[in-house]
Amino acid sequence: MKITGCETHAVTVNFEGVMSGTHVVLRLKTDQGIEGIAYVSRVGPRNIRAMALVMEAMVESLAGLDPTNTEEIYRKIFGSSLGAPVSGLELRAASAIDVACWDLKGKAVGQPVWKLMGGFRDRLPISANWALMPGPPKDKLQAHLENLVSRGFKAVKCPLGFATMDAAIDHVKFVRAVVGPDVKIIVDLNFQHTVKSALHFARETEEVDLYWIEDPVAFHDYDGMAEVRANTKQTITCGEVFQFQHEFKWLLEKRGCDNVMIDQDLGLTGFLKVAHMAQAYGCPVVNHLAPEALSHPIAAVPNGLIVGLVPWGQPLFTEQMQVEDGNLVMSHAPGLGLTLDEDMLKKCAI
Repeated sequence: MKITGCETHAVTVNFEGVMSGTHVVLRLKTDQGIEGIAYVSRVGPRNIRAMALVMEAMVESLAGLDPTNTEEIYRKIFGSSLGAPVSGLELRAASAIDVACWDLKGKAVGQPVWKLMGGFRDRLPISANWALMPGPPKDKLQAHLENLVSRGFKAVKCPLGFATMDAAIDHVKFVRAVVGPDVKIIVDLNFQHTVKSALHFARETEEVDLYWIEDPVAFHDYDGMAEVRANTKQTITCGEVFQFQHEFKWLLEKRGCDNVMIDQDLGLTGFLKVAHMAQAYGCPVVNHLAPEALSHPIAAVPNGLIVGLVPWGQPLFTEQMQVEDGNLVMSHAPGLGLTLDEDMLKKCAI
């Protein structure tokens, strides 16, 4: 199999009327007529066309290579250029190409990606990560929470970094009262706190029994993360904005977190490398966004903890992620198990 080219699509889609997302979708083409699928999110209006052009140029540089040789492709697209590591739009384009190569690799041998990576399990816990921030009337929030629980979710995530301290504490106590004692509650503080205020929040919410507190202080403050973790009984999760393996190495060496959160920016190949590194430190790993792709390495490694479902990419595909009794049921279809919704790509094109 050889890479022959690609197509890109820029779209804005909406999930259930409550969460929209802008994505650049990659279709990686081969001489065998099989295509690999991936998408990149968090692309601002000024960068949409640039992202697509970078993807296309990078794929052109890979023409004739076998996409199933994922380590070779990874080395070429994530490797140093003129002595500097790939970064910016190039790094994010490279991540999509790496994901698409894994999709092709699975399709070529008729196996799901999670099985190729290690095949640890085909069911794993999942959390509902949308429309749970403070702001909406509490009756509306309660209805949403009850709906999520009725759909089988046993974990939910609340972004609270931009709420006042009192509002944040009140919010998690309200959520606990609605969902009961058996549903896990995750809190994201969005890097907005000092060490002192993060510790205050952690102490004041101990009775809520949070599943974890995410990104309590600035992402570059490794010492601050370690100080928060060392001085609270609650679990701390960090890493979502890191794009290089050495950043995770520093985080782990500083003992800055209990769980490591990994973004698609490292690609699936990079995700696996960080996951194995984290395992050596006894740390579970979770995903940041892109659950359609990142659920696969989480299902493949023994320290994969839970999948966070941010569903803004779900409308891109004809298959929806299946939740049963608090677990994501992994597809046994080849590759990522995804089929692009052609009508949606046309209807929501930018």
